[in-house]
Amino acid sequence: MTAYEPAAELTGRMLAAIEATEPRLHAYATVTAERARARAAALDREPARGPLHGVPVGIKDLIDTAGIPTGYGSPRFAGHVPERDAGAVRMLLDAGVVILGKHTTHELAWGGRTDSPLLGPTHNPYRLGHVPGGSSGGSAASVAAGSCMGALGSDTAGSVRIPAALSGCVGFKPTRGRIPLDGVLPLAPSLDHLGVLAPTVQGVARLMTAFPPPAAPGSWAAAPPAGLRVGWLGGWFDAVLDPGVRAALAVARARLEEHGVHVEDVAVPDEPRLPGAVLGRVHAEAGRFHRAAFEREPELFGPDLAELMRTPPPTAEEAALDEAAIGRMSAVLLRALATCDVLACATVPVTAPPIGAMTVTVAGREWPVELILTRHTSIFNAAGLPAASIPIALAAAPSARPQDPGGLPVGLQLAGAAGRDEAVLLAARLVEHLTPPLPRP
Repeated sequence: MTAYEPAAELTGRMLAAIEATEPRLHAYATVTAERARARAAALDREPARGPLHGVPVGIKDLIDTAGIPTGYGSPRFAGHVPERDAGAVRMLLDAGVVILGKHTTHELAWGGRTDSPLLGPTHNPYRLGHVPGGSSGGSAASVAAGSCMGALGSDTAGSVRIPAALSGCVGFKPTRGRIPLDGVLPLAPSLDHLGVLAPTVQGVARLMTAFPPPAAPGSWAAAPPAGLRVGWLGGWFDAVLDPGVRAALAVARARLEEHGVHVEDVAVPDEPRLPGAVLGRVHAEAGRFHRAAFEREPELFGPDLAELMRTPPPTAEEAALDEAAIGRMSAVLLRALATCDVLACATVPVTAPPIGAMTVTVAGREWPVELILTRHTSIFNAAGLPAASIPIALAAAPSARPQDPGGLPVGLQLAGAAGRDEAVLLAARLVEHLTPPLPRP
């Protein structure tokens, strides 16, 4: 991400990319071309405000933008136009960004595939017909396809990191509370975070300068951090992996060790209730938030959400067991972070499933797609820890046809202790430095 070109030129290039890619990807719910051009022209007449001055970005359609349609991916909110910007949007505008439009989201952000009855499915830029991940799937697809220079998304159980991993870009969920949530439609308030996506770690770091405490862009040119200690999560985190994902992880670990990084195994006990425990909390909190609207107008909910709303939430006994499982896993991660700078694992155990698939077969078992997509990400929401996904390889998809052999992206997830956002980004920059860039989709 760079803003050395005039804002008008950058914005024009991104709008041309949107025009070229949107018929295939459907990553944007709304494109605000004239508004973006006017904003860019105005910025070119001002002194530069900082590293984000004139940078064209997209905003997830779950996050309010004054005067721009914001439908939350839901028929219930079709035509909704907020009067005020969300706090995070105001901070980005104050930093000088140009908003290109609103990126697609799964309905009400309650799903990992970015397929909504209001907007239809968004496609993976590396293989049409496959999901980009979700619920910030439009953001990831657009970043990876080059139709924006960065994006603001939301992440409740992995919704920034999952699409970053499946679509081949960098996604970062900072420590809970660093990016304000006002003006964002809630999903599960105890888990909700905002995060950012960009083509590179440096791009993510620059986006984070809008949200104090600021990152230091100048540090990215420095040598990789010496003495980095990486805890490689095994056991439960290693038990369910697609073979292509497992192979990519082994290569990434070997690169780190070859360059002198201390990598130690972290044995994680089996925790069969995860991630269903975190998704159970999502179900309970989101169900309470949307219950009255569903009972009043069930026809305004798509089939995915209607089924979720009709499914009973966890009982008090089940919720207690779930919270105990979340507590045990959080304690394991915090103990490991007492001696390691970051923890590492696959962001998602599989590559992007086909659009419409509701189950995925991996490790000899058929899994509900949302359960497998959130398996490694949701616990970091429950613990409030910063976590990033960095693309490390293309792996052959299990469903690939002989005439369509191209690979799908694999992401490595790095997580750190609360408040150590910049440490996670520095470690991510090292992984990026050691990893050959993915070919463009």
